[in-house]
Amino acid sequence: MPVVKAVDIIIKYWAINMEGKKIKGKCERYKFAQLKASLREEEYYIYNQSSVKNYRNVFLKKSSMMDISVLCSQMSIMLGAGIPVSKTLDDLEKQCGNNSVKQTLKAVKEEVVKGKELHESMAQFKYVFPVFMVEMVKIGEESGRLDEIFKKLSEYYEKCYSIISSLKTSLIYPAITLVVSIFVLLFLMVDIVPQFIDIIISNGSEVPVLTKIVMYSCQFLRLHYIQILASVIFIGIISYGFRKNCRVADIVENIKIRIPYFNKIYSDLMIFKICSSMAILVKSGVNIITALKITSELAGHGIMSNKMEKAIKYVEGGESICEAMSKAKINDKLFLSLINTAENTGNIDVMFLKLEQLFGNKLDRCLKKMVRIVEPIIIIFLSLLVGIFVISALMPIFTIMESTL
Repeated sequence: MPVVKAVDIIIKYWAINMEGKKIKGKCERYKFAQLKASLREEEYYIYNQSSVKNYRNVFLKKSSMMDISVLCSQMSIMLGAGIPVSKTLDDLEKQCGNNSVKQTLKAVKEEVVKGKELHESMAQFKYVFPVFMVEMVKIGEESGRLDEIFKKLSEYYEKCYSIISSLKTSLIYPAITLVVSIFVLLFLMVDIVPQFIDIIISNGSEVPVLTKIVMYSCQFLRLHYIQILASVIFIGIISYGFRKNCRVADIVENIKIRIPYFNKIYSDLMIFKICSSMAILVKSGVNIITALKITSELAGHGIMSNKMEKAIKYVEGGESICEAMSKAKINDKLFLSLINTAENTGNIDVMFLKLEQLFGNKLDRCLKKMVRIVEPIIIIFLSLLVGIFVISALMPIFTIMESTL
């Protein structure tokens, strides 16, 4: 499971006093300002410092969208009941089961007690609290409707969790079928087929070309399986390490949008995210340009983020949302048509909400259809492979039978 650190940066420091006595130490980034003040009181002055990643919490679970949804729901209820923010954070910390979130809530509470705004305190823990959540909390604090914002955030993350869970569930059965089948094929290639072919070859009969290909493939796998396994693991580690690199993200996204049928699902998922975030932002009173900028950050790096940035420039230049999205090549006809209608009627917030529901349902249908398509493809592919093994084993038998006639 991916790892999230409650505090991602540690500050190492070296300090000296007027007598020339030196000390060194380290502390979490969010406590560094307090540490400097404390050292000054003791007449120590920091002359060098460096930042390093903190791996202390390397085994902590990442907070899921459902964790965030539940947290936002609890925050909404408690703040709505008139409980102060610091007391709310303290109570939630005590009952939280996720260690990563628990430690982070404690740190956020300490910052709030010192006088910082809630969104400023949360922004220090970007690995736990998404950018969108922090921006929405900022809006809630500025408008004085923090409890309402947390309620909307809870609903938003619950919807996102539902869509992603649906996607994962749809892929579980095909993935299990594929993995089990691969292991069965490997067992056949490494153990069963070579024995069978060896028995046939020992009779001295001519070996057909297909049988030779299968035989050499099995031989290669038996001799080099450790190197092959190590290569797969190495490629997996490298891929995981570079997954957030901008160029790598662009390459992966380019591949996604070129895979037939999957590209449509990916496009619908991106539009669903845009509509979900825009619906909650516009409904909360955020102006369109600010809402688009926050939504652009949600897209991360990649093609969709670039398109959103282009759309923002067009809107800032006086274009309508529909025209801006069209020029930025977000070309879903239904999406553009309904946005255009909403702009003409002045119900843009309502339309984004309807589009969110529409594309959510559309995604669900597409995922179910994809499973129905993928399952027979996997079965046909594996049947072909098994057929090749069977034919390669039977061909020498036919050769022997012909020679005895």
